[in-house]
Amino acid sequence: MGHPMWVPHLLLGRIVVDGGAAGCSGRRPTTQTATWEGRTVAVSALGRQVRVQRTRRQMTQTALASAAEVSVDLIRKIEQGQRQRVGLDSVARLAAALDVTMADLLDKPRGLAGGAEDGELGALRRAVLGLTPLMVEPPALDAMQAAVADLWGAYWAGRYAHLARQLPDRINQARALAGSAASRDQAVTSTLLAEVMQLSGSLLAHLANEDLAHLALTAADRASEAAGDMLLHASVQAARAWVLSRQGLWAESEHVATSTADAIEPRLSQASADQVAVWGELLRYGCTAVARSGRHADARDLLGLVQAAAARLGSDRATRYAAGFGPTVAAMKAVDVAVTADRPRTAIRLAERVEHPDRVPTAMHARYLLGVAWAQTADWRSQDAVDTLRRVDRLAPEVLDHQTLARVCVEELLPRRSRQRLPGLVALADRVGVSR
Repeated sequence: MGHPMWVPHLLLGRIVVDGGAAGCSGRRPTTQTATWEGRTVAVSALGRQVRVQRTRRQMTQTALASAAEVSVDLIRKIEQGQRQRVGLDSVARLAAALDVTMADLLDKPRGLAGGAEDGELGALRRAVLGLTPLMVEPPALDAMQAAVADLWGAYWAGRYAHLARQLPDRINQARALAGSAASRDQAVTSTLLAEVMQLSGSLLAHLANEDLAHLALTAADRASEAAGDMLLHASVQAARAWVLSRQGLWAESEHVATSTADAIEPRLSQASADQVAVWGELLRYGCTAVARSGRHADARDLLGLVQAAAARLGSDRATRYAAGFGPTVAAMKAVDVAVTADRPRTAIRLAERVEHPDRVPTAMHARYLLGVAWAQTADWRSQDAVDTLRRVDRLAPEVLDHQTLARVCVEELLPRRSRQRLPGLVALADRVGVSR
C-alpha cells in the first residue's frame, strides 16, 4: 500500500530569530519564528525552553555553550529573542547537551490537534506496546485486507483522528490473524501486520510521538521480514528515515535512506514500477536529510536521481508500495529543495511548473501547498499566501489543524493589513486560532 511519501516540507535548514521588524525591502518575514520539520514556533518558545531546561540542569550559559559547542552569545540571544540566525545543527547540539529532544526544545505540540474524543493516543500506545490482550477473533483474510486499504485511504486523506480511533483494534486483529494463519497464508498475513504497524508508526510521528513511532516501525520491519518481501522492508525503512529526519537525526536518516536505496537499486531499463517507486522514495528522503543538514549541492544531486526515477515511470501512478510517486512528486520535491535552501522566489517559480498537484494524495498535496504558502509569505506575495492557505483548509482541514506552519504564516501576514487589504485573512486567523 505504501509509506509516508512526503516529509513536511518547509525545511529551511536554519532557525530565523529576528528581534526587530524588517521593512518590505528586506523581503524577509518579520515574525520571531523558528522553523523545524515543517512546523514553525515562536522564538519566545525556543528561548523559554532553552532557559527552562538549562535551569533544570543547573547549567550556566557558559557551561551549556561548552557542552553544546556553541557560543555563549548565541545562547544569550536565543534566550533574549534578539536578532540571530541559528542553524538547526546548533539546536540539535543544544538539545543533546540539555538531554531533551528537539521537539521538546522547540515546544512542539503532541497528540491530536482536532477531532479527538477520548483516549485515542493511549489506546494506540497500549496496542503498539502489546499491552492489550489479544482476546479477539481473527478476522477473515479478505475483510482484513479491505480494512487495511481503508486505513491507508484515511491516512492519505489526512483523517488522523479517525485513523487513531481505528488502529488499536486493527493492530490486535492483524496480530491475531498473523498468529493463527496457516503456513500458506503466512506471507500475506505478515504483510498486513507490517502495513498496520507502518501506518501506526507514520501516524504517531505526525502526532510528535517519534520514539513510539520507531517501536511500531520495528514491529513493521519484523513483519516485513516474515513476509519475505524486500520492497516492503525497504518501504518500512523509508518511513524510518522520515521519522529520523523529523527528530533532527539527519545523518542517521540519510544513512538509512541511501543505504537501503543502494541495496535495492534497480536497472531502470528493466525494473518494475514498484522497484522504481520505492527506490525513488528512498532517494527523496535522503535528499531531504542532506538538504536539511545544509548540503544543498549534494541535495540537488540526489534530486536529479529522484527526477530520473520519476521520468522512468513516466506518469504519476499508485503502486503497491507508493501512493503516487512520479513526475509530480519529483517536481514538488524540487520546490521543497528550494525552500530548504531559503530561496522562496525560486520555490515559487518551480511551483508554477507543478502542473497537476491534485494527482498526488490529498494530504501530500496539502502539505506541499503549505510550503508554497510560506514561500509566498517570505516573498511578500501576501494575498497569494492567504489564498493558498484557504485552499489548504478547503482541501484538507484536519491537515491544517496539525500544521503550525499555517499559524505562523497568518501571524506574519496580519501586520501587513496596514498596507494591504488581504481579504480572507481575518477569517483565516480565527480559523487557526491567531489573535488579531
